[in-house]
Amino acid sequence: MNNLKNDKILEVLVISQFIKDMSFENFRTSEKSLKDINYKLNINVNIEKEEDIISNVVLHLFCEASDKIGSIYILEIQYGGSFKINFPKNEDKRRVLMVDCPNLLFPFLRRLAYDITKEGGFSPLNINPLDFSSVQDKT
Repeated sequence: MNNLKNDKILEVLVISQFIKDMSFENFRTSEKSLKDINYKLNINVNIEKEEDIISNVVLHLFCEASDKIGSIYILEIQYGGSFKINFPKNEDKRRVLMVDCPNLLFPFLRRLAYDITKEGGFSPLNINPLDFSSVQDKT
């Protein structure tokens, strides 16, 4: 990814992508018809080694599915990537780590959540696309 800014080039290289941690707690697989499922969904962005040339960005997804009887399943995934970023300014790097890198990782995390819930015996969890540029940085 290149972005011209003040005659300098911002370069982002994806070194690797990885599942850092994953948990799927399945409480009620034996029930065939689950109705009126409520989902609590939370996605956080964590940055590791921000000051280094190679930084890690980890998306932490937490989803709890429940109905009026109780919990159905809990899914937690920490999906990350290592990125080498050559940047002209430090504030450019922060934006890339908080917006551009999560935007690159999110489709893979989304697919993992879909596949895990489907293979777990439930309707697939279909998370709407998310644009991290609209999410407020709370650090």
